[in-house]
Amino acid sequence: MSQENGFFTVSNVVKVDEGKRDGFIKDIEKKHDVLAIDRQQMNENFLGLLKRDFNTLINYSLLAIVLTIIVFFRNFELTVLTMFPIVLTGVVTAGILYFLGLELNIFSTVVCTLVFGVGDDFSIFLTQAMQKEHTTGKNELPTYRTSIILAVFTTILSIGSLIFAKHPALHSLALVALIGMFSVIIITSTLYPFWFRLLITNRARKGLSPITFRLFLHSMLSFLYYGLGGLFFSLLISPFTKNSRGRTLNFFKLISAKFLTSVLFTNPWVRKKIIKATKEDFSRPAVIIANHTSFLDTLAIAMTTHKIVYLVNDWVYQSPVFGKMVKALGCYPVSQGIENGVDKLKEKIKQGYSLVVFPEAERSYTNDIKRFHKGAFYLAEQFGLDILPIYIHGNSEVLPKGDFIIYDGAITVKIGERIKKEDMSFGLSYSERAKKINAYFRQEFAALRNELEDENYFKKKLFLSFLYKDAEVVSEVEADFQNNKSVYFELNKHIPKDANILHIADDFGQKDVVLTLQQAGRKIFSYIKDDEKRQIAEQNYLVKRRKINYIKNFTEITKNIDILLVSDENFDISSLDKLPETIIFFTKKNNVLNNADYTLKFSYKSLKVFSSE
Repeated sequence: MSQENGFFTVSNVVKVDEGKRDGFIKDIEKKHDVLAIDRQQMNENFLGLLKRDFNTLINYSLLAIVLTIIVFFRNFELTVLTMFPIVLTGVVTAGILYFLGLELNIFSTVVCTLVFGVGDDFSIFLTQAMQKEHTTGKNELPTYRTSIILAVFTTILSIGSLIFAKHPALHSLALVALIGMFSVIIITSTLYPFWFRLLITNRARKGLSPITFRLFLHSMLSFLYYGLGGLFFSLLISPFTKNSRGRTLNFFKLISAKFLTSVLFTNPWVRKKIIKATKEDFSRPAVIIANHTSFLDTLAIAMTTHKIVYLVNDWVYQSPVFGKMVKALGCYPVSQGIENGVDKLKEKIKQGYSLVVFPEAERSYTNDIKRFHKGAFYLAEQFGLDILPIYIHGNSEVLPKGDFIIYDGAITVKIGERIKKEDMSFGLSYSERAKKINAYFRQEFAALRNELEDENYFKKKLFLSFLYKDAEVVSEVEADFQNNKSVYFELNKHIPKDANILHIADDFGQKDVVLTLQQAGRKIFSYIKDDEKRQIAEQNYLVKRRKINYIKNFTEITKNIDILLVSDENFDISSLDKLPETIIFFTKKNNVLNNADYTLKFSYKSLKVFSSE
């Protein structure tokens, strides 16, 4: 007991059950006119306040880190990938501590902030290394990884030595630091590069476009809806359609067509449009032919009519998801041979259904129309049917062959004019008609492309090809396109679709990308003097899909050049031994050709076209 200025302090030890402690304190204060202070409760309240303050500060600091990373990388996906190791480190550290039966105290909690801070730094370093690899192809990860290991090692030596301390608080502090730092080094040096390469780098190496989280999630939802709907039709609807005829079959076909159409409308970032060149109502059966570039082509045709029967491949016919529905709706597998299915197909035609055939036989990676096979035209001859062309535009960009991502864009389906069975201008035999209608289809599809593809059509495709690359590269590519998109559009008109081009460039390959997106048949030999720019251009995923070759010297050219395209203002054209018939300057300076054999044929802004003809 102590006394000061008439105030008495009495210290005592009382053993009370935990549940009776609050009641005991209130009883003492009431009966004896005193202020009772429970030191244990006071300490617990103090620690509770510290933990709450600490949690609040942690949340604020995490928010500040996220905002800082967003500003630094200017990309939501890179921010999430950078934060991934930090969050995972916290989860792993907490899990190990729980498994070992260790509780966080105020000291070890403070150490966690150090661990998270170190993990944040390492994540940013690794993101920069992986981004550099994605941009230039150089693997700088070993250098960054060595620096990170050295930093972790020195931190472990400085803080980890406290593990030998006899005081429990210091021992706990060191143990938490060691567990956290080892978690950081394992996650940042192994798991993080694996995820980055899986989601970003490896797609480009396979010739697939980089994607965003929104594109991925929306594609998964669309395919999930399609899969569940197909399964529902196969299990519950197909038994009723198996032997149905007349109005009943027509009703089920209408429902299935509406469902297929609804799949396309699950994505609001893909615009849908139908163009009717005539008053076609599909009331008279015909052999419908369409170009084939995407898994979505069958869905696009379903927007036009339900009075159709598809000729499908085996994988569709035997699909466990919608195979039963395909069979019940009367689709025919082409692998069984058209001759063997004449009776079945004739029955469908009598019921008023048209036959849908993709005469290219397989999907194309580009929007080029390939050679037509003769099967569709053989059927038209055998059954005495008209040929009805349907032109599908945009699917090669929305869902390319070999990919599972539905990209932003537009799908346009144009219903062409019937080619009458009596029209002999396309030939007398089905073999001759296949060739001439193939040429006619290409001509009509080219006209449709000219109508739909404006100067901004390939903008998103171009920008996606540079996604996740260094911010300076992305900014320069975007600025170049915005300033010169009308020139890109005009340039396309002066280069044939199958030209061999020598391009003298000083960019990151964006001009080569646009030229081959506009026409996939072009073959480009691109000479970029700057090594780093050439390396960046070589890493574009479209180099895997298009005929783009980056050369270090002109001896690597393997084709006769039709077009010389010069977009490097500092290049001296006189250094070339041989010049092709057409020379195009895409420069603001040094774009005058002092050669009497060439005359200026076209000029628009920074574009000048010279020809020797």
